[in-house]
Amino acid sequence: MSPVDREEVTPAQQDERRTTWKRWQIVLSVVLLGLLLYFFWPLLGEIKAAANLFRTADWIWLLVAILVQTVSYGFLTWLNALALQPFAGDIGFITLTGVLTSMAFISVAIPSAGLSGVALRVHLLRKYDYLPEESLFSLVVESSLELIALATVAVIGIVYLIQSGGLTPLNVISLVLLGILVIVGSGLIWWVLSDYQRSRRVLDRFVRLWNRFGTRVTTLDFDELDQRLIFFNQNIRRYPRSSIVKFPLSAYGKVLLDVVTLGVCFRMFGYAINPATLLVGYGLILTLSGVSALPGGLVMTEAFIPVIFSSLGVPGAVAIAAGLTYRLIAFWLVRFVGYISWLFLERKQ
Repeated sequence: MSPVDREEVTPAQQDERRTTWKRWQIVLSVVLLGLLLYFFWPLLGEIKAAANLFRTADWIWLLVAILVQTVSYGFLTWLNALALQPFAGDIGFITLTGVLTSMAFISVAIPSAGLSGVALRVHLLRKYDYLPEESLFSLVVESSLELIALATVAVIGIVYLIQSGGLTPLNVISLVLLGILVIVGSGLIWWVLSDYQRSRRVLDRFVRLWNRFGTRVTTLDFDELDQRLIFFNQNIRRYPRSSIVKFPLSAYGKVLLDVVTLGVCFRMFGYAINPATLLVGYGLILTLSGVSALPGGLVMTEAFIPVIFSSLGVPGAVAIAAGLTYRLIAFWLVRFVGYISWLFLERKQ
């Protein structure tokens, strides 16, 4: 390996890189906050009307939304159980659900761009005889499948918009080109990862290029990454053939039921939202909450949801009431359950 690849990074340089990254996150969050205030300003007059909607809400739909969200999280647990099945550890379904909700809680309690949740996953699964590498590998598999499901849902919403004439010809052309780019990119990624020697050559070139120009962020260790690549290639082949069906079923079940939860929240206030509007709005929520420097898009997402749906034609008061209800169920309730689960799981020796 070249001297550039072996360059040592001092603790001071590491601190400087972390500070630089945090500054960029803060800048991005400030920009988003400015946009949020600009677009939310017209909705301020709808807050009182939104409060009145809670007085006339059909509360049975709140119970329905909680039930649907519970089943959605069950699908997420199933997806994680499938990702863990090649390994020798043993963990029950309910316990695994507790691990996932604990990860959700700790990611908010200790903001770290998701790293605190990953660390807690490794810590808790180790109690059930899963190695750290196995915990991380299964997380990559689960996250990748869930990301594919989320992207598909967003594409379905875009198709609905195209059919309803909600997009201009230029928008349609742009989306088609983007779709082609995604398909070609996904094919190339699979072509590389399907062969160890091929993926190793690509990894070597990437590490050399990164360590030449990207050392202000971090320095990559090729040997360490190569070991992870070997681990990935060995374990990806250990999944049974039935996983080809079970993996997408669990991933799409989780995402689609989460979308249904959002739709039920609108129904709670007497508004039957259009499926296209629901899907497109859901995709935008995930995008905007993901780029925030705050954990889970904390606070910003609560305000962005009404902005998104009001811009898609939903009455402002309904957008505010339904958005807050959805976040209460899909975000805060899960974190509350996660706190209880974390206390319980930490007692296991």
